[in-house]
Amino acid sequence: MEVTDARQANRSAVFAAIVTARQTTRTRLAEETQLSPATVSRVAEGLLAEGLITEGRQVATQGPGRNAISLEARPDLGVVCGIDLGASNCRFLLADMLGQPVTISYQQTPVGIGAGALASWLADRVTALAAGQSLPLKSVVVGLPGMVTPDGTSITGAPNVPQIEGEVFTRRLTRAIPAPVLLYNDSDLALLGELRFGAARGLDRAVMFTIGAGLGAGIVLDGALLRGQRGQAGEFGFLPIGPSGETVEDLLSGAGLLRQARALRAPVNDAADVFTPAVAALLDPVLERFDRALVLVLTAATVAYDPDAIILGGGLSPAVIRRLEVTRGKLASLVPIAPDLRLAELGDLSGTFGALALACQTAYTTLGMSESDAAGLPADVSIAGLEETVVPRRTTR
Repeated sequence: MEVTDARQANRSAVFAAIVTARQTTRTRLAEETQLSPATVSRVAEGLLAEGLITEGRQVATQGPGRNAISLEARPDLGVVCGIDLGASNCRFLLADMLGQPVTISYQQTPVGIGAGALASWLADRVTALAAGQSLPLKSVVVGLPGMVTPDGTSITGAPNVPQIEGEVFTRRLTRAIPAPVLLYNDSDLALLGELRFGAARGLDRAVMFTIGAGLGAGIVLDGALLRGQRGQAGEFGFLPIGPSGETVEDLLSGAGLLRQARALRAPVNDAADVFTPAVAALLDPVLERFDRALVLVLTAATVAYDPDAIILGGGLSPAVIRRLEVTRGKLASLVPIAPDLRLAELGDLSGTFGALALACQTAYTTLGMSESDAAGLPADVSIAGLEETVVPRRTTR
């Protein structure tokens, strides 16, 4: 390894350890990073000179000698934003550089406007949220309901928000926001959120299905998101299942459920109404197809990826809860070893927290931290006491 490369690796390792611990000492850093005390001190002095960390209070040490001065990560280096753009609602989560959320905002998605206008709408709200904190915006990650190419330049397969397809939306958005912008599939980010902070924490292999206005899936193998060369990995919604060419998404998604219910003239205003006792008899064929399609995708994911667990989330997850035990039984009867079925712990914020985690990682890489060292950041997040700005939300339609 070149001397310069070694110094960069040492700087990255020490910087990441400080951010992870939030407050630590040079002695602890040497123990954690396995670097010499002299190297740790040299790197720490450099980080202090750059203004990336600060010195804090004295920390008592064992044995004789002076107390150590703590090294502390700085949450005020800037703010990051995670966004989950859905067909009904858009969620914005702004956080400091340690990943601690400071503002969460729900707004109705203006689905009736074009690609450029929607990009401007998103950019205006992000910059306004950041301006309210009087700190520079360091990075933004947006989850989108479609297949996003790994380079984030093009989107396909977004029937519920078709104006984001192609390159106009992505180009306008990345130009309008004065910070690095990454675009991801929303279901991938939902699984990332659950992997870091929720129901999939600690798992190396997991699949997550988000059932809402549409159907999405995220896959983690060996701790890393599987996106596919063209963003199609895990898009089980395209599988044909019905006798007339219906797809899995037609039978599981909120939009598909509403179409089926209205074709039977059922008195429903929202996809969740399909599961209410009042219309159960009338919509029994719809519910049977829903159950069959759900078991199909769970079985397909099991035999394709052999996950430790499958996470179920999205706007219709409350309806899935009531059917979960039956679904577990059917899955167990079809495969030799069934994975654990779990409900998302972060609710409708799974994707937003996944976007936030990736935004933090991106921000630290722009400060010279390696991608591998930044991958574990933030270490944890909490929304306790978080002030919420809510614009009336649409239900899943």
